[in-house]
Amino acid sequence: MTVDTRTKPADSPVAEPAKKRFSLPGWFGPWEFALLGLVVIVMIAGAVTSPFFATGENFAITAAGAVGLSLMVVPMAWLMIAEEIDLSIASVFGMCGVIFGLSIENGMPLALAIILAVVVGAIAGLINGFLTVDVGLPSLVVTVGTLALFRGIAFILLESRSVSDLPLEFTQFAQGNIPGTLIPNGFIVFLVVAIVAGIVLARGSAGRKTYAVGSSVEVSRFSGIRVKRVKRGLFIFSGSVAGLAGVLYAGYVSSARANNGTGLELSVIAIVLIGGVSMYGGKGSFIGVMLALLLVTTLTSWMTLGYVPTNIQYTVIGLLMIGAVVLPALISKFKNAVLRRRG
Repeated sequence: MTVDTRTKPADSPVAEPAKKRFSLPGWFGPWEFALLGLVVIVMIAGAVTSPFFATGENFAITAAGAVGLSLMVVPMAWLMIAEEIDLSIASVFGMCGVIFGLSIENGMPLALAIILAVVVGAIAGLINGFLTVDVGLPSLVVTVGTLALFRGIAFILLESRSVSDLPLEFTQFAQGNIPGTLIPNGFIVFLVVAIVAGIVLARGSAGRKTYAVGSSVEVSRFSGIRVKRVKRGLFIFSGSVAGLAGVLYAGYVSSARANNGTGLELSVIAIVLIGGVSMYGGKGSFIGVMLALLLVTTLTSWMTLGYVPTNIQYTVIGLLMIGAVVLPALISKFKNAVLRRRG
């Protein structure tokens, strides 16, 4: 038996383990990084220009006042990823607040009044889903019509008056903070909804189906996805969350009025677009939408503290929305032009 006594040369190269390169998580891309940078810039600018901006009290007031808007952003992100839209979401918000106020006024227990308002919101979403999915009408056209319909119902039910005699324990909850902190109770409700929706969208089967439907309806059908059920469920989700948001807002302002939330649908859509969700569906991250929500609310707070007129504030948000739509298109055209030249 022969034994190989040869040894490895002293100067032979030793394989070194490959160095890990830093990379952003899959859910945090260049767009989200840019939004985070804008948030930081606004925070710094606000803290430098106003002594009242970077305070716990201001952040608490901003968070509490934006709970209704923030809640409606969550289902709108899902809908737009699925290549649908719900322009009636703010009208459902107002109508469900009216339903809640009238239920309390007529002696209904608080818990049942809240459940009834959310159920009415779900029914409103079902109507939108039926007309869009089963009848086959474009969601843009359908929800423009139901925007006027649901707001009209709210005015028919309550006319120009308001219901201000809401249960004290409910208004205290909607206006109050977690004991010993400056964290609004309503903000916790939003966090629960947002975290669950974000995790399901990123990791759950419902989220994968939503992205698939938004990318291609035909491919989704061939893959066995029940497209109609997915879209119908998203509209019901939108109506239910809008109903909950309308109830919380009524408690926050201690008043249920037919005009609550008027015009908020434009802000909701603007935030989703700024967050990087494609108008054509199938693209966008939930963390991007949340960063856009943080950007818009902090920017609005800063401008309000600086006594910037409301119309100027709307202009700034509008410019951000246009930039969010135009910039990706320009980048895509530039990339295509470079590829054509190389080809």
